Amino acid sequence: MPNEYPGDDVISDAVMVYDNTCLVRAAPENIWPWILQVGKGRGGWYLTSRWEQLLPTSWRATRSVEPQWQTLQIGDRVPDYGKDEYFDVVQIEPFSNLVFAGERYGTVFTWALILQPRGTNQTEVYLRFRGRIRSTGWRRRAIIKGGQFLDWATTAPMLAGLAERAERTHVD
Repeated sequence: MPNEYPGDDVISDAVMVYDNTCLVRAAPENIWPWILQVGKGRGGWYLTSRWEQLLPTSWRATRSVEPQWQTLQIGDRVPDYGKDEYFDVVQIEPFSNLVFAGERYGTVFTWALILQPRGTNQTEVYLRFRGRIRSTGWRRRAIIKGGQFLDWATTAPMLAGLAERAERTHVD
């Protein structure tokens, strides 16, 4: 991937930049429908079947591509968990990238899902978080370090769940 990713221009002065990746054995066009339907009240936030067995049934993400969640455009709001929390779609390029923007606790951020083909029927899926915070000094450093761990702890399972779904339905 290049040094600059889709959505980086939305927050040019980000101090929190976290990247996580997963190689998925499926082509971008077979992963894209799963990306389009993420979000609360939509396809959910993916986890592997092993992790989802620990959750109440109502919290589990869908295991199928649902036609009603296959359209997104710039300006759409995708619900997130929590009261009145959401992501706004700020960039979308089919089969390539989807960039969300949001704000939590005074932190503005983007969250990009990027698909990069890697040979026949393989795709590197990147999740890139970029954020700007107001805190300074030791508090800022603690938030940046803690955020890095929390980002990994939430996106690594999601990438694994995405891979599990895409690979089960689209492996050669």
